[in-house]
Amino acid sequence: MAEPEDDRETATITLPTTPPVTLKLDAPALEALLGKLAEFRAHMLPEVPQTFPEGQSFPSVGEPAWKTSPDFLHGFVFLHIRDPRFGWLCYILSRDDAGRLASSLQKDMEITSWVPGVE
Repeated sequence: MAEPEDDRETATITLPTTPPVTLKLDAPALEALLGKLAEFRAHMLPEVPQTFPEGQSFPSVGEPAWKTSPDFLHGFVFLHIRDPRFGWLCYILSRDDAGRLASSLQKDMEITSWVPGVE
């Protein structure tokens, strides 16, 4: 069980082991733990599906900050997305994938109805 402290600068995590282990972590330590857990998950089976599982719901982040930048050395495109849970995530896209993403976003913009007051 994890609980953020009232100071919002630390969190206490109790692992249900025998005996129970309690960790009190600040934000950088918690980010390091999340990163290590993510690395472990990436090597476990079953793998995360290669295709998006349609029809399932997932926690979402509304209007995340993002930035793109070119990789001048290899010709890729970096896509940086800020997730308040996991920090800045960086994805490396081939030029083809970057083009497909741009086309997909444009297509979705064209078929999504406009809602007044929402931009």
